[in-house]
Amino acid sequence: MIMRKRRYTGAVVTAACLLLYYGAAAVLFAWLPGIALWARLLLCSLPVPVCALVIFVLVQRVRELRSGETDDLDRY
Repeated sequence: MIMRKRRYTGAVVTAACLLLYYGAAAVLFAWLPGIALWARLLLCSLPVPVCALVIFVLVQRVRELRSGETDDLDRY
């Protein structure tokens, strides 16, 4: 059981760090004073798709790990 959790650690920690970084950027852009509303919306619209992509890649990697594929470098 512990070995199974260790396989997911790298993927989850990396995804969490990226989500925190881009989520904080989106919040920071949303609360910047003195910027027009259209500029705030534009700046906030950039990190949101990146967060969605990080979640998609994390789900994909977890599926790979569950199927027993621990090393994906053999594809390249």
